[in-house]
Amino acid sequence: MPGARHGRRAFLATAAAVGAGIVSVSRVKATGAGGLKNACTRRDKGTKEHTLPIDLPDLSNAIDVDLDIEIIDSGVEGPTAFVVGGLHGDEEAGVIASHSITNWSPDAGQIVVLPEANPVAIENNTRGNDLGDLNRKFRFGQLPSTKLAQSIWNAVSATDPDILLTLQESRGIRNKYPSGVGQTVFSSPGRNTSDAASLGLKRANRTIGSQKLTFGTGPISGPNRAPNGLLAEKAAYEAGIPSFIVETFENVNKKARVSWQKKIVGGILDYYDIYD
Repeated sequence: MPGARHGRRAFLATAAAVGAGIVSVSRVKATGAGGLKNACTRRDKGTKEHTLPIDLPDLSNAIDVDLDIEIIDSGVEGPTAFVVGGLHGDEEAGVIASHSITNWSPDAGQIVVLPEANPVAIENNTRGNDLGDLNRKFRFGQLPSTKLAQSIWNAVSATDPDILLTLQESRGIRNKYPSGVGQTVFSSPGRNTSDAASLGLKRANRTIGSQKLTFGTGPISGPNRAPNGLLAEKAAYEAGIPSFIVETFENVNKKARVSWQKKIVGGILDYYDIYD
C-alpha cells in the first residue's frame, strides 16, 4: 500500500484553528456552540448499521446543515476513502453509484460515502443550487464560500481520508466529440495516484466495446488553472489528500454509466488495499 503523505496533520490543525464551523452529518443537526459531537451512520463489517458519535474539531460556530454520510468500517486497520456523489444535481450516475457503494464491505480501513452532496440541486435535477455551482465553492487557500461547502469540507477534515473521489458527469468526452471531460479519470499529481487511476479505468474499459467511449486519464488542474474551486482540487493541493475525479459521458445509458463509475472506484480502492 502507498505510504502516508506528509503535512496532513498540520493541515487539520490549521483547519481547526480557523473556527470554520461544525458539520452536521446523517440527519443530526448541530445547533449549539463549539465542541459538539455529531453522528454518522456507521456499519461495521458483518454487523447492522448503528449511529456512531464522531469527534469533530472544537470549532466556535455551528452550521445548521444536514449531510447524509455513511461510514463502512472493515474492522481491520487500513486507509480511509472518502467518496462523494451529487456535487452537481444533474449528475445522476454518481449519485446512484455512491448509494450503491454504501453496500460494499471493505477488506481493510473505511469507506466514507456522501452520496448526495447537493440535495437541493439533486431534487431539482439542476447543476447548481440557489447559490450557484457547489463545486466551485472550494477555493484553494480560502474558506469554502457557502455553508454547505463548508460543512462538506469539515466532514473531509473530520474523517481525515487517505484518498478522496468525486463521481461526476459531463456533456462531452475529453479529446473527442462532443467536447467535454467525460470518460476520464482525473487524478492529483503522483505516481501512486496515476497508477490507481489506470487500474480503475482498465476495469471499466474491459466492459466497453466502443473505442470512442473508453476511459483515459488526466490531471486534476492546480489552483492557478481553471476551473477553480473544485472539492478534489482543494483536497489535493491544499490538504495533500490524493484525489480523483471520475467523469462519465452523460449521453450513454444510465446503467452503463453507473457500472463504469463503480468499476473505476473499485479499482482505485483495490490499489489502496481498501476493497477488492
